[in-house]
Amino acid sequence: MSANGISHLALKRDRQDAKLALAATDRTAAGNPRDTLDITQLPTRYHTSSNKSGDSIDNPNIGGLVDGRPWT
Repeated sequence: MSANGISHLALKRDRQDAKLALAATDRTAAGNPRDTLDITQLPTRYHTSSNKSGDSIDNPNIGGLVDGRPWT
């Protein structure tokens, strides 16, 4: 069980967003200079209304993946 409640969210997209928000907070608190989230840099996003495996959106990542993505 997750004490932060993330695992209890209904949709994978909601869990993904909550984990990224928590990571951003942790990075800021630790003084990490790469603490700004750029969601468009993720290679894959879950759909907003589906919870089925394989229901994801592949970003084109033109020019290849960026080091440190999705953090700027």
